[in-house]
Amino acid sequence: MRIIVGITGASGAIYGLRLLERLRNRPDAEIHLVLTRSGEKTLFLETGQMAADVKKLADFWYPVEDIACRLPAARTPPMPW
Repeated sequence: MRIIVGITGASGAIYGLRLLERLRNRPDAEIHLVLTRSGEKTLFLETGQMAADVKKLADFWYPVEDIACRLPAARTPPMPW
């Protein structure tokens, strides 16, 4: 299963970090992380974690400016809610 996690500069980066940690333990999860520069700063301020360490929790990671990444909307099917 493909999971996309986005961490921005909004407060609450700890929730994104904890989600990544839990997903890392799931063998069926393909984890994609989109991390903004503000998100990197907020992660460090709120958790003390460096962006490089958080990126290691994902299978793939992308800066928000990367419009050519593997996740364009046309190729990512919506969740079947």
